[in-house]
Amino acid sequence: MRGRELHILKDEEIWQVFKSGNQDALGYIFRTYIKVLYKYGNKFCANGQVVEDCIQDLFLTIWKNRQNLSATNSIKLYLLGALRKKLIRQLATDEKLRVEGDIDDRYSFDLQYDPQELEFGIQTRLSNAKLVRQFIEHLSKRQKEAIYLKFYQEMDYDEISLVMELSYQSARNLVYSSLKSLKLQLRRHSVS
Repeated sequence: MRGRELHILKDEEIWQVFKSGNQDALGYIFRTYIKVLYKYGNKFCANGQVVEDCIQDLFLTIWKNRQNLSATNSIKLYLLGALRKKLIRQLATDEKLRVEGDIDDRYSFDLQYDPQELEFGIQTRLSNAKLVRQFIEHLSKRQKEAIYLKFYQEMDYDEISLVMELSYQSARNLVYSSLKSLKLQLRRHSVS
């Protein structure tokens, strides 16, 4: 099957074609998701070369192990989750000699708020945009990541839970607590 024909298939069908060894399917998957993967990866690590290396390694790994991969009905979710794991492991390896602790503590997540690009459902005016950016910096990295997936990638809670390896309820709670924290800080600031 040619790459041009793949766009009419559902994700699970494309994945099956890929798993059967079709290089056009690999190319199609790469072209379709490279920008999303790179943008997501850059939230974990500002070093673009590390992100590119992890993405390249991810595609080499899935190609090599394609026959043993489980089925998926969302290639995007599968790739984002796999890249997340790969980046966290890579960052942990890079810092292993310098830092002891949980692997999840060794990554950061950079979330930039642009009011023209995104509205969290928080009533903001352009004058508050600077404050929202400032308040976002006070969120935990997991809260920032959940906000990014929910509002920038437009994922539902099931999808967020898959990518972040959380329960559905934990994903909901993470987004809710993040928004609640932002709203509370905005309210406090407007009262002062």
